[in-house]
Amino acid sequence: MQKATTMLSAGVLADPRSKQTREALPTLEIATRLEQICNLEAMAQVAKWDSNYKPDRVVAYAMADTKVKSGIISADGAAMRSEGNWYNLVFRCGISPQTQKVESFEFSVGSLIPRDQWSEHNLTPVH
Repeated sequence: MQKATTMLSAGVLADPRSKQTREALPTLEIATRLEQICNLEAMAQVAKWDSNYKPDRVVAYAMADTKVKSGIISADGAAMRSEGNWYNLVFRCGISPQTQKVESFEFSVGSLIPRDQWSEHNLTPVH
């Protein structure tokens, strides 16, 4: 697993281009909101780690349900879309429910998810 040394989601959300996301987050139920912030962290960390990936979507529960314990969201069955392809992704996201900020993050990018499995896991192609 790649362990992040700098958390990036707060900076992504502060960017003026993230206005719509910033405005939408408070309308979500708290558990969903925290998961979405972790998804943003995942996209930013993967893009920083390897510029060959250009993530534009993460689904934390695509292949398996997420687990939450002691402020850590564990996504062993996440999926990440990059340049029209979906990849398996695993991440651990330490996030504070009080501050709604990511405090720790580690991830591992896995293999390409075959296109014939996308609909089974509700993974959408690029529109």
